[in-house]
Amino acid sequence: MSAAPPLRVVSPATGELLAEISAAGPEEVAAAFAASRAAAPSWAALALSERIAALKRWRREVLDDPELPRILVRESGKPRHEAEGSEILYFCELTRFVCAAARGALATQRRGTLLFAMRRTDVHHVPLGVVGVVGPWNFPILNNAADALAPLVAGNTVVLKPSEVTPMTSLRMEVLWRKVGNPPDVFRVVAGRGDAGAALVDLADGVMFTGAVATGRKVAARCGERLVPCVTELGGKSPFLVLAGADLPRAAQSAAWSGFLHSGQACIRTERILVEESVADEFERLFVDRVKSLRQDVPDPDGLSEHDLGAVTSPRQLEVVSRQIGDAVARGAKVLTGGKRRDDLAGSFFEPTVLSGVTPSMEVFREETFGPLVPIVRVKDAEEALRLANDSHLGLNATVWGPAGVARRIAERIESGNVIVNGALFNYLVVSAPLGGDKASGVGVRHGVEGIRTWTRTRCVNVGRPLLAPVDRLLQAHFAFPYDRRVLGLLRRTMRLFYRNL
Repeated sequence: MSAAPPLRVVSPATGELLAEISAAGPEEVAAAFAASRAAAPSWAALALSERIAALKRWRREVLDDPELPRILVRESGKPRHEAEGSEILYFCELTRFVCAAARGALATQRRGTLLFAMRRTDVHHVPLGVVGVVGPWNFPILNNAADALAPLVAGNTVVLKPSEVTPMTSLRMEVLWRKVGNPPDVFRVVAGRGDAGAALVDLADGVMFTGAVATGRKVAARCGERLVPCVTELGGKSPFLVLAGADLPRAAQSAAWSGFLHSGQACIRTERILVEESVADEFERLFVDRVKSLRQDVPDPDGLSEHDLGAVTSPRQLEVVSRQIGDAVARGAKVLTGGKRRDDLAGSFFEPTVLSGVTPSMEVFREETFGPLVPIVRVKDAEEALRLANDSHLGLNATVWGPAGVARRIAERIESGNVIVNGALFNYLVVSAPLGGDKASGVGVRHGVEGIRTWTRTRCVNVGRPLLAPVDRLLQAHFAFPYDRRVLGLLRRTMRLFYRNL
């Protein structure tokens, strides 16, 4: 067993020690991979219908388990509404999609060509083997166990390494996988620190990583060295554009939710608002009123009390928020609401904060915050809003509010993997469409049939058509040694006849 100290899981809302969990090191990760690799051939050999049935059994148990949402609320500090309405809902919807789409996504495809019509090529999608998932602390289901669904349905086994900050939810998901009789080594969870994650990347046949840009670069580089596929969803600095003619009350409501969901700890959440000068005063008033009305308190694991904002899961983000506010105020920005930690609460709480007068020179405009802070930048028109939206090294998500036609045209020019018009965040739940980042926000995609096929390699098998076997033999004879000048002449005339006018 690893000699590393145990993982101390602390409630961010109360400071209470929730659990001490044995920390897996490289040896434990290697043992999990060995078991998972041994289970891979039988899992891949199952009929697709049987793998689908296993995922559906898991989903039913997730829906029926009373402990899962309580654990999720306690270790993440998010409201019960978000635990169920964001994370468990997402897991169920993604399960529905991968089960419905897998047959088409994984079906053998028959390809042919006019020139070699006597033969056909069958394209098979075969599993990679053992897929490693490295998950973040902010969404212990959505970006952890849910990322196992596509690899599993494609015939891979999965080893998941959750964040050491929030490992309890993933360990519960493993219990639920086994509880319904699914093969235990097909889905494994190893709770550990960075050395466990590095060991996973060194052993996996494919890697799904969600987290910080700097770590994502290291993961991608290591996968490149090993020549194994990886998908990374990294940071975001998502712009929220408010154009003249927008429905301002709805835009303000949408900005409040998308900016402060899970206390601002979401990669795709609104990180900066770009509002046209002609509507800026009214929008600011509506937005600040919305933010001031948000209810922040210790989340109730049973959901009997109602709160909008919970705790900041990682105490490090409190320092980031404080630093960015200090930098912005020193450079001329103004705090419209919030601005400080909640010392009246025992855990890691920060008031939902809005800054105005923000400029591109400020850290809060350029660097990801990942906390309950939203800056407002005034722009003269839609073109300036577009320019500043694209003035970022990140490009994960974006939002545009305005008259439908104008907003759609602006949205199509934003340098982001995902853009939503007159809405916010719901595009993440459109799991039939591929979702990935632009620029430094990641490579590859999750979701869609593309997200299922990511975890397969193609195997092309070329076979002859029995009825055209004589033509096949004749053509192969003409291409074989020894070469004949007459055959070359025939090929030359055929190429000119066939290709000149295509």
